[in-house]
Amino acid sequence: MLPLLLVALVSCSHHSKLPKLFPVPDLTLTRSDGKPLKLADNKGYVTVYDFIFTRCSGTCPLMAGTMRQLTKKVNRSQPVRFVSVSVDPGYDTPAVLENYARHTRNDDRWLFVTGDRGTIVKLSVDGFKLAAGGGKPGEEALLHSSRLVVADKEGMIREYYGATSPEAADHLAAAVADLSRED
Repeated sequence: MLPLLLVALVSCSHHSKLPKLFPVPDLTLTRSDGKPLKLADNKGYVTVYDFIFTRCSGTCPLMAGTMRQLTKKVNRSQPVRFVSVSVDPGYDTPAVLENYARHTRNDDRWLFVTGDRGTIVKLSVDGFKLAAGGGKPGEEALLHSSRLVVADKEGMIREYYGATSPEAADHLAAAVADLSRED
């Protein structure tokens, strides 16, 4: 009887087939409400990250649109957070991000954060393995990736997906649901 119970318990656990890529760095950023956010505080949540800036007229509006679609597809009962990191901290102060969030955010699980430029570039390049930098502070030509990044509840990056792809929201919602079921 005990062996059957053990088999039943093991078969009930879920492990995603998504690879474990890199840990999310344990850095502290500043939320749009001025409060600190330690990225390690996202442990326990599947977290979807993107890197944007408020004055961007290129891919950022498309990325925000994908994030808005995604938040609608992810069940509110799932332990999920959405985090948009500004790559233009010289302009995107917490107050600027809060104003942007009021017009963009459609879900209170979606946070907008900033930090000093060196920390943001380090986070993007060294931590998330994404392009960042370029341009002078305040210029439109800031280099950043248009990929959304999904980290599991342990803070491990598991998936990158292009935010401008037409199926991005559906694909990412499936990845989030899969990782939410992991033990």
